[in-house]
Amino acid sequence: MLPKLGLEPGGYFLYVSRMEPENHPLEVREAFEQLVTPLKLALVGDAPYAAEYIRRVRDTRDPRVVIPGAIYGRGYHELGSHCFAYIHATEVGGTHPALIEAMGRGALVIYRNTPENAEVAFDAGVPFEPDELSAKLRAVLAMSEIERDRLRRRALKRVRESYSWDAVTDAYENLLKALLPA
Repeated sequence: MLPKLGLEPGGYFLYVSRMEPENHPLEVREAFEQLVTPLKLALVGDAPYAAEYIRRVRDTRDPRVVIPGAIYGRGYHELGSHCFAYIHATEVGGTHPALIEAMGRGALVIYRNTPENAEVAFDAGVPFEPDELSAKLRAVLAMSEIERDRLRRRALKRVRESYSWDAVTDAYENLLKALLPA
């Protein structure tokens, strides 16, 4: 999948979501275009009901931006497993599986600072507020590899401790036990 898209392992930022305004793919593309970097940006996703918005997202002359549409299964896994960093710009919708999956693959995550995203990422990612994504992307590029690896390890640990099937079922079991009469 990577060669087909002109991507190399560790050589791209990855964004995955439905291409609609509340998920901010246009903001991600515009923030990335402000960077001076040889890295690429893969904007992955689609939304059959948002043709005009997707046209705006695709309206770029930057050859570093790759917008292949929706990718599932093995291709999606390959993209998520080899990115330099994963950008999660979604602002609504609660706990997002894509954020957990990226962290579970040990990706460096850069996430929109909403209560839900912050709860998932905790101290294992780089939060950004509206209008500061470019600055955060530059900061991640300027980090030492040691710092980036530390965040990647934290992300993996966070998912294992809080979002694995064992962690989730244990939490439900404890909740149900607490509800039982004494």
